[in-house]
Amino acid sequence: SGSGDEFDRLSESLNAMLGRIEKLNEGLRQVSDNIAHDLKTPLTRLRNKAEAALSSREDGSQSGALEEIIAESDQLIRTFNALLMISRVEAGSAVAEMSDVDLSQIVADCVELYEPAAEDKALKLEADVPPGVVVSGNRELIGQALGNLMDNAIKYAEGASNPLIRVAMTKSGNEAVLTVADHGPGIPEDMYREVLKRFVRLDESRSKPGTGLGLSLVEAVMEMHRGSLTLSATDPDEKDGKGLTVRMVFPARAT
Repeated sequence: SGSGDEFDRLSESLNAMLGRIEKLNEGLRQVSDNIAHDLKTPLTRLRNKAEAALSSREDGSQSGALEEIIAESDQLIRTFNALLMISRVEAGSAVAEMSDVDLSQIVADCVELYEPAAEDKALKLEADVPPGVVVSGNRELIGQALGNLMDNAIKYAEGASNPLIRVAMTKSGNEAVLTVADHGPGIPEDMYREVLKRFVRLDESRSKPGTGLGLSLVEAVMEMHRGSLTLSATDPDEKDGKGLTVRMVFPARAT
């Protein structure tokens, strides 16, 4: 009825619970289908390369085949590790590890870590981060989420006419807004919600390495921190190379 009495509060709690159950069920159905589709290909490649290694003992190319098998195995391990991390976050098992963390320092460390990778791709990584912004969170998961965004930005901005990748943070009231913006090809607006789902990769991304789990993990981390994640175009007026800006909004603490 909107009166705010006990029945209203109970119905709100039940609706929130049912909405969460529906989302988890949908995620389970989607992941089952995508695992069957996306893991079948690398497993088939792995088997074929093992078979090739077995038959190449005489011509001396066995070593190269084994190196390729190891690379394929590493990619599969990364995929399963990402799935386990998302499940851990969504199950709330990391909540007990929440504490006051210096978000500014996490961002600074992450930018320093990814600067050499950006330089190798002829990209410029620029940071505008005020010091001393504190949030309640998990340092490892925030660093993982930000690392995923920066890795994506470097991967897709390679060769863009504007080589700048900008990481910025602002504090407004009790919110800390962290953005990662690039000038790569971007994502169509009608696909913003779709790319947050597990294993979803746009056709243009199929030629690049990845699991399709990076943004799913970022969204799960933001939900755990009671924050939000939004996507938008960096250069909406550009015909090509609209870029992508990802905003992570955290509830902030006093400095």
